[in-house]
Amino acid sequence: MNNDVIAPFSLDNAPVRGRVVRVGAALDSILRRHDYPRPVAMLLGEALTLAALVGSLLKVDGRLVVQAQGDGPVSLLVAEHAAGGLRGYARMRQGADLLHAHRLAPAALLGAGNLVMTLDRGEGETPYQGVVPLDGETLAACAENYFRSSEQTDTGIRLAVGEVLGGAPPLWRGGGVLMQRIAADAARGETGEDWARASHLFATVTDEELVDPALASDRLLYRLFHQEGARMGEPSPLADRCSCDEGRLAQVMRRFPADELRDLIEPDGFLHARCQFCARSYLIDPSMVDAQSSIA
Repeated sequence: MNNDVIAPFSLDNAPVRGRVVRVGAALDSILRRHDYPRPVAMLLGEALTLAALVGSLLKVDGRLVVQAQGDGPVSLLVAEHAAGGLRGYARMRQGADLLHAHRLAPAALLGAGNLVMTLDRGEGETPYQGVVPLDGETLAACAENYFRSSEQTDTGIRLAVGEVLGGAPPLWRGGGVLMQRIAADAARGETGEDWARASHLFATVTDEELVDPALASDRLLYRLFHQEGARMGEPSPLADRCSCDEGRLAQVMRRFPADELRDLIEPDGFLHARCQFCARSYLIDPSMVDAQSSIA
């Protein structure tokens, strides 16, 4: 129950519902794949944890994308959640020196920019998008600002990413909790005092607790909210799963002019493509993208 799962929860004695997530092997494989400097790996790990939390709240099928870009050392950060699958990628500017840095605020890595959350329901559907400036000290703070401004929903978010030592090699782990205030109604009455009490308890969670592989999600919630009657629902699995495939890459290539594609055909007669997320390589037949080879 501690590894690569997300679960809903609610409180009996406070107007709160939310999600708790713990990510281990899935997160580790994504971050190790590109050998990011430590602060970049930590921020991307937090973005992936956030994507799982927010994506699991959605009542419709689709792809939840957390994206940020700016003029800092990291020019682009993308984290996606779709049906329990996670994938993520960070693009660094050439010459960026982050080798000896530790944790940095989002704006320090990304520069002046915005955090964008997009719900993509697929071809033919209009995406829903919300934008908030990257002016929080943490990604969690930026995301809270997003919910406050775009959703008008009282929301608390905590995210933590770190390496668990003791094994060979160390394992990247992430954890997070998202809680939201349930609106007042005739049955509940005014919920402000109860929300404030739950928020005080929520603020006591530590990074160590969020990434601790020995602390199960239900025990974490009990530590935080046992006075409020915490109830955790059925957990759902998370996995390192990229959505790339040959057909999708070919569809993207068809948008480019045929003469440009012909120039990209390699001596072996194929177009070579590599997914920036999972680093998988593809050999695309030029006939799939309406480009004829000029190589004899």
